[in-house]
Amino acid sequence: MFCRYNQGCIPSIIKPLGPNGNTVYGYATCEDAEAYEVQDGGKSTGIFTKYLNKHILQADKVTHVLERVSEDVGKDPLVTGKQAVEIKHTMKEPRSLTDTVRTTGHTKELHLRDVCWKQANELPRKKQLTFLCGVEVEVSFSALFSNVLMAFATIKTTPDHTQDCTVMLSSNPPMEDIFSRPGRSEEMDSLLFNETRNPDCTLRLCSLQKLKESVVIKVDLHYTHKDNNLRHTESQQVDIGKPLVASFRLYRENRAAKEKKTEGATAQSMSNISHSKSQQHQTLAALHRHFTRKAECAAKTATTRSNEPEENDENELQDFRTSE
Repeated sequence: MFCRYNQGCIPSIIKPLGPNGNTVYGYATCEDAEAYEVQDGGKSTGIFTKYLNKHILQADKVTHVLERVSEDVGKDPLVTGKQAVEIKHTMKEPRSLTDTVRTTGHTKELHLRDVCWKQANELPRKKQLTFLCGVEVEVSFSALFSNVLMAFATIKTTPDHTQDCTVMLSSNPPMEDIFSRPGRSEEMDSLLFNETRNPDCTLRLCSLQKLKESVVIKVDLHYTHKDNNLRHTESQQVDIGKPLVASFRLYRENRAAKEKKTEGATAQSMSNISHSKSQQHQTLAALHRHFTRKAECAAKTATTRSNEPEENDENELQDFRTSE
């Protein structure tokens, strides 16, 4: 199931890998719309997910299940006129979400899928940092999406000679926080903020699929020393490698696809240039022929060309009338 969040990008296009069928796309909302969620006892749940959980265990065709979900979402007064489920599918068999998973003959594929899924959701380990002044800071992590990592810094221990301790997080390379852009949806706040945590600083690392190198989290501690009342700064770094989906190095596949596309465009351009030069050569050769022979060839060519459009026009008109 997919949840769509539009950030001013071009409309998405579903490109099937082949005519295999039995593929279902269930979007929480339609194009140019947002999917909403509600807080339920400190737990944030999407409205689409709320009704999907209600019907998901029904032993019925998956498209029928999604249709019931769509009807329930449409009746929800919180999102009436704001959110509409979109369903696309190529079902050719009555498949259900309760069908037994077939593993015979596909053991390697299932194992590879499980390994990749686990790797794409594996979080960096929690770090306990002790600074020279004696302050202890805990750095922990949480996944917002498979390509968005949340880093939290929490001051755990402060010695008596320190006061007004604050901590700041930054990353190298710098990762843009797409949720802080102007005009972003305020409905995302409930998803980004978790009341169970109370960190002193938060850092969001977005677009991890574009990451080409390891990420280093820099932790800057600022405090005031009680003896001299001066402000001090200490720093430590935490190397978290390539977290979540970044471990797959997807940028290499995108680069290879771009290079292949560029090569194709270059080959087409060279072909056009070669064809153009061939036409120029034929034109120059024709200019060196005798005038009478050139006139005869021109007449024949003109006669042949004058017949072709007439035949094409008649066929096109006939096709047009037939379609009418």
